[in-house]
Amino acid sequence: MFFDKLFTGAQAIADPDGKLYAAFGIERGGFREMFGAKAWACGLKAVGQGHFINRKIGDPWTLPTVLAVRNRTVVWAHRGEHAGHHPEVRNIPKFMEAVTE
Repeated sequence: MFFDKLFTGAQAIADPDGKLYAAFGIERGGFREMFGAKAWACGLKAVGQGHFINRKIGDPWTLPTVLAVRNRTVVWAHRGEHAGHHPEVRNIPKFMEAVTE
């Protein structure tokens, strides 16, 4: 599974039609958010770590977003400010533990 090495038991949901994105108010980026200096810097860092751009599915202008949902409630959210603004996925279990205490 996608998260097994970082967060055992987590599930990822793809939303190529954008229905969930719309329901959660996930924003679309503009030119600056997708191709600005911050996005480029993060992209270069990712390439240096061995990550590359893959085939895009769905709306390529959607900003990166991670939602942690427990019992149908969003208990933690990361809403990207630009194309390269991602949370440290390995920290999500810590965030989840904090909201359940």
